[in-house]
Amino acid sequence: MEKLNQDDKDKLSQILHNSWDNVFKLLTGSSVDEYGVPYKEVYKYELAEREKNFPNLVDIYLESNSFFDRGTMKDWLIQEIVGTLLRDTDCRRFQFYMCTNQLYDLILKVIRPYYKGLYPDRNKIEVNVIETNLSIKNGEMFDHQSRMVSVDNWEDYIKAFVEYDGLAVGGFHAITNMLGNSIQKNAEISNLQYDEFHLSCDIKYKDGWTEKKLAYKCQLR
Repeated sequence: MEKLNQDDKDKLSQILHNSWDNVFKLLTGSSVDEYGVPYKEVYKYELAEREKNFPNLVDIYLESNSFFDRGTMKDWLIQEIVGTLLRDTDCRRFQFYMCTNQLYDLILKVIRPYYKGLYPDRNKIEVNVIETNLSIKNGEMFDHQSRMVSVDNWEDYIKAFVEYDGLAVGGFHAITNMLGNSIQKNAEISNLQYDEFHLSCDIKYKDGWTEKKLAYKCQLR
């Protein structure tokens, strides 16, 4: 497997360098600390070291014929930025997935050519989600159904729940013969929780019944 050339190493370092304001804003809600000093200045030397070392990490994956994917990007952010520098950021927040996604998309444009031939279809990733609905009325479950839907990416699926505005959510393609919306209109969503593979919430409808929604991401390479 070909190693990263120096130009592409420089591109990866520059991507990180140009992303710090946005990274800290998404992870902490602001690009500056409590004293108004930009985080990229507070951690100037630490971030420069990460910019220097990051291309070498990608090179390790290339040399071992392993695919540098979104999960690897997430793990790197948790260890190098959240764990070491910020320490107390909640990585379950949707903003963390946005941060991972945005950085990875920029990085993938640089590293994609190195995987052509060995992984001809590796970047065409299909994401399927298993949805399970538990229908509850008067404290009793009276129905349960499961189906599989196809989505562009897991982040978009989560976003549909986080930004639900009362309109029906039905834009995901049903793979099974069970058609319908993932969320009906005029519902109230509560107890929303999600991580890299799971989502759960309670959905209350005006006619008095509640739906327990469970979702699991199946990512097929």
